[in-house]
Amino acid sequence: QKSATMVGSSPHPDENTPCSRPESREARRIVQTHIVTLSEEAGHGELAPSCPLSPHNDVLAAHEAAKRRLSGAVWKCGLCGKQFRSERHLDLHMHRKHADASPAGATSCLADECDLLRCPSWVKRLGDAAAACTEGALAVRREHCAALMHSCAFGPLFAQLEHEYCANLTCSYRQQLIAGHIDAHPPGHTRGGLGLLAFGVLGVAAAAVVCCACLGIPEAQNGGRTPTHQSKERSDSARAFRAAESGSVVRQTATRQRLYQPPRHTD
Repeated sequence: QKSATMVGSSPHPDENTPCSRPESREARRIVQTHIVTLSEEAGHGELAPSCPLSPHNDVLAAHEAAKRRLSGAVWKCGLCGKQFRSERHLDLHMHRKHADASPAGATSCLADECDLLRCPSWVKRLGDAAAACTEGALAVRREHCAALMHSCAFGPLFAQLEHEYCANLTCSYRQQLIAGHIDAHPPGHTRGGLGLLAFGVLGVAAAAVVCCACLGIPEAQNGGRTPTHQSKERSDSARAFRAAESGSVVRQTATRQRLYQPPRHTD
């Protein structure tokens, strides 16, 4: 059996690929943690194969799925078993040796949509391109964005995605991003955001119940029992439970004593 080959000890070569893999990873993460989450919560499930953001159309999805991180900076190609000293070298290997692994018909480079999805690396470069911002060019991108989201969602979900991603394609919005007045991805744009909100609502409801208990409950709503009677009933129930528990422990101890027979010593 051949040992795995370690590649990538030389200085990083120039990456000359048609689709930026690092930016595609950023875009893919945003799609999964926000857009797919909203689709599932709306009852639509995963994105339809016709959606350009779907893994079915992602030209790099198969490569990303075949990557294995072994330890530290060591990566392994799941398609041929070779090992690399960095993820970048593995990316280059995938591009050069496994270009045919992309799904048939996949044409979407998610990095091309980083300006719509507001990828972190795109936001960092935004200041350099601020002077070149024109509303006419962004109007074209808004139309593209609306068509893209329409192919991925419908009804209220489409309206939400169009509002959050397409309507913000303006020079004024980008100026606010550069100035730090707004966040590219506000809190809640991750999986579980609605779950945390529901947990908070339940917490408020629980607090309300506790407050009602502290203030006391009218006798008419409790079968005529006063708070004093209720307290006595709880005390009696607690004593009965402790007595039953104590009796159970005594019975268990007696049973173990009967079952246990000390070994007999013979001369």
